[in-house]
Amino acid sequence: MKPVADLIPDHSQPDPTAIEILAYLKDRIPSYPFNPKIDNDFINELVHDFGHLEILEEIKAFRWYYDNNPVAKVSNIRLSLRRWLRNARDQNRY
Repeated sequence: MKPVADLIPDHSQPDPTAIEILAYLKDRIPSYPFNPKIDNDFINELVHDFGHLEILEEIKAFRWYYDNNPVAKVSNIRLSLRRWLRNARDQNRY
């Protein structure tokens, strides 16, 4: 299996935080519909919009809030993750 960093197009390399988040989505969330192009853009946008949050920790909390199976319990996981981060920001958890 290729490392996540090898799956990302060269013209849009994410920062190291984004690479770590991408690896977590790909390898640790069961049935996550990982798509290198979509998720690279998605995570770069999250890092830009919510960079002051501990994004990876929030994604881990999201995963376990849904008992390790968020994909089966939400209709759009990317939108749900974005809302989770927005709620973390709005609740001033950081």
